[in-house]
Amino acid sequence: MKRFLILSFLLVFSLPVGFSIAGCAGTNPNNYCNKSGYGYGLKTNQVAAISLGPATTGVSLAYGQTGQLGSPTATNCNGGSESVSFYTYGSSNLNIADVNPANGALCGGTWNRHSPGGIPDFTVCTAPTPQAVASGCTGTAPSLTCVALMTASGAGVTSNTVPVYVHPAVSTIQLSLAAPNGGGSGYTGCFSQNQTSQLDVIAYTSGSTTPFCAPPGTFPANPTIPDCSVNLGSFAFTPVNAGIVTIDNTGLATAHQPGSTGITAANSNVSSTAGSFATCPPATISLQIPSTIPSTDNGTVGSVTPGTPVPLTTTVTDTQGNQITGVALDYSSTNPLEITVGSGGLVSTAFPSTAAITAVCNPPTCNPSLITQIGTLGNGLPIASNSVRITSTGRSSTYLWMASPESEFFEPIDLNTGTVGAPIKLPYKPNSMVIDQGGNNLYFGNYRELMVFSTTTNAISKQDTTVPGVVLAVSPDSSTAVIADQVRQVIYLYTVSTAARTSIGGLGTRAAFSPDGKTLFVTGPNSLYIHNTNSGWSIYPNLPTQTGAGCTLDNSGTSPFCSPDLAVTIPSEGVFLSGPTDTTAYGFCPDTETTPFIYYPPAATVAAATDHLTATTDRLHILGVNPTTLTDTYLGTASSPGVPIESNPDNPLLNGTCIRPNIGQSAGLTFTTQTVPAQTLPVTAASIDQVVASPNSTVAFVTYTAPAGVASPLLPVYTLATTFGSAGTLGTVTLSGTATAPLAGIFSPDNTTFFVGTAGDNLVHYIDVPSLTETQTINPGLTDPSGLPVPVQFLAVKPRPTT
Repeated sequence: MKRFLILSFLLVFSLPVGFSIAGCAGTNPNNYCNKSGYGYGLKTNQVAAISLGPATTGVSLAYGQTGQLGSPTATNCNGGSESVSFYTYGSSNLNIADVNPANGALCGGTWNRHSPGGIPDFTVCTAPTPQAVASGCTGTAPSLTCVALMTASGAGVTSNTVPVYVHPAVSTIQLSLAAPNGGGSGYTGCFSQNQTSQLDVIAYTSGSTTPFCAPPGTFPANPTIPDCSVNLGSFAFTPVNAGIVTIDNTGLATAHQPGSTGITAANSNVSSTAGSFATCPPATISLQIPSTIPSTDNGTVGSVTPGTPVPLTTTVTDTQGNQITGVALDYSSTNPLEITVGSGGLVSTAFPSTAAITAVCNPPTCNPSLITQIGTLGNGLPIASNSVRITSTGRSSTYLWMASPESEFFEPIDLNTGTVGAPIKLPYKPNSMVIDQGGNNLYFGNYRELMVFSTTTNAISKQDTTVPGVVLAVSPDSSTAVIADQVRQVIYLYTVSTAARTSIGGLGTRAAFSPDGKTLFVTGPNSLYIHNTNSGWSIYPNLPTQTGAGCTLDNSGTSPFCSPDLAVTIPSEGVFLSGPTDTTAYGFCPDTETTPFIYYPPAATVAAATDHLTATTDRLHILGVNPTTLTDTYLGTASSPGVPIESNPDNPLLNGTCIRPNIGQSAGLTFTTQTVPAQTLPVTAASIDQVVASPNSTVAFVTYTAPAGVASPLLPVYTLATTFGSAGTLGTVTLSGTATAPLAGIFSPDNTTFFVGTAGDNLVHYIDVPSLTETQTINPGLTDPSGLPVPVQFLAVKPRPTT
């Protein structure tokens, strides 16, 4: 009984104490990974898992080659990071792939352990013995799979396994492409954007012609290759241009932007240019005016009021008929001062005018190519869009500058007031005058120096004696002036902002930039000079049909506008050159056998004798004039107007053989042309000075010099036909007063007025373009050093706001 009482006493007094410990000082169940309410098992601050890499791809080692496992990472049961003081590494087969247990250093064979003579352990890797291969690998030579599984252990936890593949040394690697989105191997075509291809790997051992490849199931085996079952583990793939294709760690390639690029494959420290990949190029680039703006001609001709932005819709379709997005297109405007276009196709209309907007996929920023594969599958070639014509309606006031090669003065006039300003004196008489596209600077040439006049400050801003000569052109971005020193026969590219210059030897008389500014064409009596931003200068001697043309610019004023002349097609896929018997076109061609690799072969010959040329902004016409005739050449066909690059009649994207005159190859790129019957010029001309087409491609005027003693007060005007292939109407506008010949002319940006300087009366006549009648004249008052009046032969215009 006494024992029972003692036991009861202990039980009563011990229970509250036990409850107190459990309720106040016990372990919190939330500290455990098991949240069932009981405090037991793995805690949330303990290591739950160890991840060892590369888990997906494994490691590939040649016999006797060393490598390294990735650094392990430890996590708790909630996925948070945990630290482990040290790891121990292990291998499932130390005779095939050994590992340093302290740091994860790998050996494709066995490490030296307990070496005598002071040799540090784990520094010498010995290839596996034949016995080790026979017992530790599967299959029979040469088709063997030798793999060991590696782990890292720490804090009582073992990681996932990482396979290490051991094999003979790899010398070369080749790739084969699987067809798009899971098709069979051996595909040789291009891939549309976002299509995928599983890379098929073929590898060779040193000195062996028998290939072995990646493990079956990891990469598709090429059925034409025998003994393709040696397990090499994973390959690391790197495209030269990741914008064209990306490749994941399983060898799955995904196409992105148009172009072709090389791919390197690496395995066991062997890297090889193993193959190439091509993303399909554009077949068509379609521009359209948004439906919110009234337009005609299938949404490619529209009118807006100044200040109205026009977001063009651009649709790019590749050669497989699939749409492409994000293509790096170059947009250009034929009148960038009045109507500009941004990189995304947003058109800004600052002043009344008309412009043709074009988008071009230009290598290497768009559709680049390996130099050895330019033209293959259409990669490496430029592709142009249709042109969209935007008319910003209304009339604009204009600044007009007038100069003469016989006078040291030039005159400005603000047409808002109609008052001729005070004459501005130049240091020397100019032999040329060119305004930049921004309307900020006038460039005057002279054989003593270049003179730059700022239209903002109304003062001479620069005189540079290092670039004497004739100013032929200024780039569309206003950054570069082209100056021809015809005395020393040097052509300068002059950087306006820094006064830096580069040059090439040659005699140039005319120059024009492509609308995107990437290509400059300079022509002269002897050669065509082309400068491309990607390939530099190219020189092409004039063809026999071009010889005999040309004149020499000087300060006498006798020949301010010289032939041979040139006209850049719109878009800028080619250039036409005038000639005394034929008019010749040069096209674009990639040539892998010459340096530079961009080549401009003859692309068309038109049986028309011309001294001066112009291209209309609607991309349809090349107009040519000589002292007796006017020729209208249509480009393309009625069903496919314009100047697309053609190298194969059945497939324009297949690159043909480029013509190289030194070896007499046939032309691979041609322009389709259709010339309507030439029309007789209804004036008496000794020489032609200009043929000037209106910005809206409706009319063109011809200026000329009359024979000595002959008065010819008629301005020829050609009204273009509205039907493809039809001849336009050639007529004249009668000039008032004592004018003897129209020497030089220029359109106002809004297409409403043509300003023309005339000999005889030394005035500037205003021609109303809609009615083709003269409305008024002004007297610039230009004089020579003796004070005698001289005619205007240089004109420049700039639009100005009317408010």
